[in-house]
Amino acid sequence: MNKALIAVLALALAACGSPAGSRQAPELVLPDLAGKTVSLAAFRGKPVLVNFWATWCDTCRTEMPALEELYRRSGEKYSVLGVSLDENAPAAVPPFIKEHALTFPILIADRKVLDGYAVRGLPTAYLVDAEGRIARRWVGALDVPAVENDILALLNRRPE
Repeated sequence: MNKALIAVLALALAACGSPAGSRQAPELVLPDLAGKTVSLAAFRGKPVLVNFWATWCDTCRTEMPALEELYRRSGEKYSVLGVSLDENAPAAVPPFIKEHALTFPILIADRKVLDGYAVRGLPTAYLVDAEGRIARRWVGALDVPAVENDILALLNRRPE
């Protein structure tokens, strides 16, 4: 098999919802748009979908209504966090939130968090389990029904 084909296959697999193992999720403590500090640790006890996105990312824009629907169906059994990579998020994000009627928490990214989560392309999403471990990682467009199945699998998993 040639190296180019292997590289393409590796990228294709990386873009799918790949299991991330049992690595602890990096610390995530970021401000929301109102300036209130939000911590991933505050969500311990339930799964959290952490979605890195930006208003200028077409794929991100397209999947936001589905993420909102996922959040609305959560019944507080799991949560969805959006992490904006917009350069001027306090100005750029509120009109976007209003336009798309988003109600899930939106945080403002910093370099430390982007490095810790190895965000190299958008969108990038992580599913963090109730114990704070990374359960799945996706790069590129989300298949939201598949993500919901992964969340339900975590919710149905017996405690270790």
